[in-house]
Amino acid sequence: MSNETNALLALKNAWNGALAASDRLRELAPALAALPETTDVAATDLDAYQAAALAHANASQALRGLLEELRRATGKAPDGSALNTSGDES
Repeated sequence: MSNETNALLALKNAWNGALAASDRLRELAPALAALPETTDVAATDLDAYQAAALAHANASQALRGLLEELRRATGKAPDGSALNTSGDES
């Protein structure tokens, strides 16, 4: 398997992980939205909300990090410009 194939598989997996984490937030949204304003916060499923939010944050950060690494590997700076690989700092 080539490095290009590995990079593409990593990108697909990271993307799918971020989507799955987003789907979990979306699954919890109706129940959270339906809570009356008078609900005691301690009575809600804070553990499930925290787990879903943490999974989403981790998956998004992993995807972002991978994309930044792939951009560097292809010679692109995070802003889309070409990387200066000449060693000249100007």
